[in-house]
This record gives sequence, C-alpha cells and structure tokens, in this order.
Amino acid sequence: MRYTEFKVGDKEYKLRLAASEMINVEKKIGGNVLDIFMKKEQIPTMEELLLTLHGSLQKFQHGIGLSDTYNIYDEYVDNGGAFEDLIEVIMDVLEVSGFFKKEQLEEGKAKLKKTKEQKNE
Repeated sequence: MRYTEFKVGDKEYKLRLAASEMINVEKKIGGNVLDIFMKKEQIPTMEELLLTLHGSLQKFQHGIGLSDTYNIYDEYVDNGGAFEDLIEVIMDVLEVSGFFKKEQLEEGKAKLKKTKEQKNE
C-alpha cells in the first residue's frame, strides 16, 4: 500500500487519504481537495492543510482527532517545520492517494516555488 512518511520530532506518521477520508475532507473544505492547490495565485489556508493532514492520518493512525492534528502540527513547527514545508507534504499525500501522477506533482511543486518567489519580490 502506498503512503508518504511525515516525520515530527522522533515520531513518524504514515499518510494517505483513503476514499472515505477524501470525501470527509471535501465536505469540510466545501470542494474538491485539489481545489486547495488550484486557486490562482493563492496558497492553501492553514485550515485546509490541517483538515487534509487530519484526513490523511486516519488510514494508519486510527483515532487521531482534529485537536491531536493541531498538536502534531505545533510539534512539527517546534522541531523546525514550517507551513510551506507542510504544503509539500500534503502534495505528496495527494500523489500517493491517486489524485495525480508523480510528474504532475513535480510540475505542481515547481509552480508553488515560483508563486512563493514572486510573493517575496
């Protein structure tokens, strides 16, 4: 079974969006999960990313609640992680969950990098 790994401190989580969780996340964000990356000139919100992270934790880490996900993110930041790094993690989750192929993932990451660079100018 495909998944991506997410390391937070000394813990490692396996991430993948199963079909039921994809539907749950889409209900919560009010649209297709891919929409969070397709908004022109806009990066995903913290809420969108953390709801997607929460959904992707469910397949292998049963019983993790949304508040647990917030704590995992806080620990991630405490260990040097950043919001922009989490975007790439979620993009990897979408690839292993069948939303797009690896080549499309690389194109998306390049586009994200370009958008970040333009905002920093």
